[in-house]
Amino acid sequence: MKSIQLPLLLTSILGLTACIDLGARFMYEQDDLETDSGNAVGMCTTEINPATDRLLFSPLPKSWAKGYWDRNNLPKGTLYFTCDGSTPLLPKGCQGNSLTTPQLRRYWKKHDLMVGSVEFDCHNGIPKSYKNH
Repeated sequence: MKSIQLPLLLTSILGLTACIDLGARFMYEQDDLETDSGNAVGMCTTEINPATDRLLFSPLPKSWAKGYWDRNNLPKGTLYFTCDGSTPLLPKGCQGNSLTTPQLRRYWKKHDLMVGSVEFDCHNGIPKSYKNH
């Protein structure tokens, strides 16, 4: 009787795990680097998503961040950058200076800009973003 119960128990357990999509669960629960607003930081790419004909979005896992920053000469902790093809670049202010993430946060506050802005509409050296229009 015990020899029959064990295979039945194992079959039941395996049957139940078929209802759980473990692959998708682990794929989406990566510990990705996030911006101030909680969105995933995406790596720069030139790959096109064939379903949408738009650039493919690849989130940057926290475990890859240091290597990504080192390979691309970005300061440690960089969360905001613009992309020139597959190369990430620090955003530039209206004076043409590169802005690190801490500098960018001060820039947004000083000029009342939308948090997360990395490109600015400059008029007489003063940046504008969607929040100001």
